[in-house]
Amino acid sequence: MMDALAKALLNQRVSLAVVVFCLLLSGALAVLAVQVEQDDDLLAFLPQSNPDVRLFSEINQRFGGLDVAIVAIDAPDLWTPDFLTSLAAVTAAADDIEEVAYAVSIINVDDITPDEMGGIRWSSLIDRLPSNDLEAEFVRDRVMSRDHIVGRMVSADGDAVIVYCFLGAESDPRVTAERIRDVVLDEFADHEIFWGGAPFISTWIYDTAKDDMDRLTPWSVALIIFILLVTFRDVRGAVLALLTTGMGIGVSLGTMQLLGLRYNIVLSSMPVILFAVGSAYAIHVLAHYYRHAESGDPAEALRLTLAGVGPPVLAAGLTTVAGLLSFMAMDIEPMRVFGQFTALGIFSTLVFSLTFVPAVIRVTGMKAKPPGVNMAAPTVALARFSAERRLAVVTVLLAGVVAATFFVSRVQTRMDNAAFFDSGSEPDLSERFLLEHFGGSQYLQVLVRGDLRDPVVLRDVQRTVDEMSLVRGVSATIDITGPLSQANEAMEGIRRIPDSSQKIGLLFGLMTGNKAVEQLIDGDRTEALIQLQLGATRAEELSRILSDVERYLEQRDLVLRPVQMAEVHIEALCRRHDVAVDRGKLGEAIRGPLGEGDLSEVVAQMLVVFMGTDEFLVDLPDEPGVTEAFARALAAAGPAPDADAILSAATTSMGLESIDDAPFLPDDLVFSIETPAAEAWSQAAGLAKARDLVSNAGLTLPEGDEGERLMRYIAGSLTGLHREASMRPPEVEYVVSGLPVLYRGLEQSVTANQFKSLGLALALVFVILSVVFRSPLTGLLASCPTFLTLLAVYGAMGALGVHLDIGTSMLASLIIGAGVDYAVHMVAAWRAPEGAPRSAGAVAAARTTAVAVWTNAIMVAAGFWVLTLGDARPLKNVGMLTASAMLVAGLTTFIAIPALARKRSYSGAATLAALDHGEET
Repeated sequence: MMDALAKALLNQRVSLAVVVFCLLLSGALAVLAVQVEQDDDLLAFLPQSNPDVRLFSEINQRFGGLDVAIVAIDAPDLWTPDFLTSLAAVTAAADDIEEVAYAVSIINVDDITPDEMGGIRWSSLIDRLPSNDLEAEFVRDRVMSRDHIVGRMVSADGDAVIVYCFLGAESDPRVTAERIRDVVLDEFADHEIFWGGAPFISTWIYDTAKDDMDRLTPWSVALIIFILLVTFRDVRGAVLALLTTGMGIGVSLGTMQLLGLRYNIVLSSMPVILFAVGSAYAIHVLAHYYRHAESGDPAEALRLTLAGVGPPVLAAGLTTVAGLLSFMAMDIEPMRVFGQFTALGIFSTLVFSLTFVPAVIRVTGMKAKPPGVNMAAPTVALARFSAERRLAVVTVLLAGVVAATFFVSRVQTRMDNAAFFDSGSEPDLSERFLLEHFGGSQYLQVLVRGDLRDPVVLRDVQRTVDEMSLVRGVSATIDITGPLSQANEAMEGIRRIPDSSQKIGLLFGLMTGNKAVEQLIDGDRTEALIQLQLGATRAEELSRILSDVERYLEQRDLVLRPVQMAEVHIEALCRRHDVAVDRGKLGEAIRGPLGEGDLSEVVAQMLVVFMGTDEFLVDLPDEPGVTEAFARALAAAGPAPDADAILSAATTSMGLESIDDAPFLPDDLVFSIETPAAEAWSQAAGLAKARDLVSNAGLTLPEGDEGERLMRYIAGSLTGLHREASMRPPEVEYVVSGLPVLYRGLEQSVTANQFKSLGLALALVFVILSVVFRSPLTGLLASCPTFLTLLAVYGAMGALGVHLDIGTSMLASLIIGAGVDYAVHMVAAWRAPEGAPRSAGAVAAARTTAVAVWTNAIMVAAGFWVLTLGDARPLKNVGMLTASAMLVAGLTTFIAIPALARKRSYSGAATLAALDHGEET
């Protein structure tokens, strides 16, 4: 085949036609290549066949809010009219962005308060912007009194605030993040702003990777050109090798555009890979041509070059393509795309190297250039040493294999946001700020399935949320029982789950249309979402929290036990308010006697307050003290007074002979006061129990309003405690989802993919080499340097604690694809003349291949090393490890093959062609 190709290309017209055709084809595709769009969706790297990924997508479609851009503003001037006005403008502008489902901050977050008619009112927490410092201080007090807002939307110290921008399900994260950034900077350019959440993180990662490649690729190319010039001292040869690779890149990216595919973060490293790896084929062709052209006619030199080096170059190229196509075994679509189109680029470069490069040589009549650096002499010495001291060398290699295997076993797969950026980068600083001031930016979602109109089911949900909130690392929880309890407090004065389905239905009806509620429960009230905010960022911590949550859900008690529920709820409340709890004392206090004193005076005071509001519909006599007297009489009637007791208290306290003498309708009085009287007793009993509990359990509540609020919350959890019996709720299902779950699935996928792609790559390479050399043993020999390189690199990863992730998972196939090239040429050039020692074969092979192998190894190492100068962590890891691997691959080629080779020559297409056409030794 190579003879026929050489004969055709020696024809000047054929070579010219080949040059024109190759330039036109690659040029046309290069025009398309610049039009390829960028795909910056990190979730695209998740294995789409994974059920956790499908569940995450379904939850996002159903509830929304899982893709959220978080804008945190460090604002010492937060409580000033100017800042609050600007915050209102930013919130409104972000909410108006088409791709944003809704934006929320302290400006427009809903607040639940009682209305004048005994119902509840939903309104903005800040219903009117302050115009002076006094009004701003009032706003501050109002906002900081909402415990569910502090620590979530405003920091506990009141010096930082958040705007949450919830993206629509079909939004472009990068475009939306940029629009949000623009509206924020328009108002807060002079403030320190931290950008959190997946849209900002993915945008930073892709922009950084693109900037790195735009900035570093010219340096990488310049370094490669410099190495080529030093090696060959030929500008035309260097340009030709790089042009060939550039044409391969154009073909690959242009084909992507033709097929409507998008460019992802992994593919951003493809140009450097192709420049460094793909140039090897042109380098081998040029190196052999220069060597033959030194002592012969250029046309004959070209014929000998193609006949001699063509088969091993073809074999090396095909093994590289095979290594990259092994990515097809992965279940991550961007990785498969990377493998396909990097393989296409390599294959195109291979074809151009065997056609376009010889055609250009023929058309231009390139002359031979002596090597600029003599890399053959030390390499020949190394190969001779390995061949003559085989036992010692093999012993050292085996010891290295054992040591490397030990460290390989320590390589772990870890995936989290930090896998994509370094400490001190913008996303890292943002995550630290959000962790310190707002409890973190990572969330777990727990999907709840059940009849959520049933108070027993809702109490089970609240119990489950309380238990999960006590898991170490869970900083906050958001779920439907929160707003439902708040609404119940506004209606009845008690913060607890409503005790009847009718009340629950009423409150849900009042919440209809509220966007925040729609993110927590569906319209049918059969599915709800629990959000667990995680005070962690690293994979190890997130994995441990996820395991603890799942373990609890698997082992949770299916029976609701009121005392235990109250205990865990109070502990969860105390934790949210940073109150230390002794579990033993708390349990004893809950089970002991609580609030057994006389509560009638407290109840009377509460009734007086109630009768002074618009909710009390009866006009009592105007005489002084009537209201107080009626309240005391009604309180003396005891808890849950009926109509007769109410009317009797009214008759006695107002000095009436008969209730018929009252200046109001008796039925109106009963209607207005019966339920509030029962609620007053319940509240008073709860507060009395709460005070006793706090004292007996040794709890130190915060001072001021926060402590009073916490006391009311504890009271609500104790209401009706000892009257309730244990019960088993209807079936409730809990399913965990969220990014930590997806990262765990991705870790498992990366690990499985590594084994699948590595196994497939090794198998394909072995088959190709066995066919080329017509011997499985020779194929195995040619594979050994690559195997040793893999062990060395992965052993180094284990020793240095470098994790296996999206970036480093590419290493195996890259090493196999590129590193095997050196061994193919070494084995193909191996020939020890009859009568000469076997080490003569090592000397001949090293002398023939050293320049091309080391030129390419140094070029690949240099090209990838440049990536370590960037900011994108995946590119840095791949750059460092691949650069090291190529140098190790070159070194092991000239050590392992001379030590392991046992024949004087190796049969096969490559070797026979080299021998038949006079390859030098």
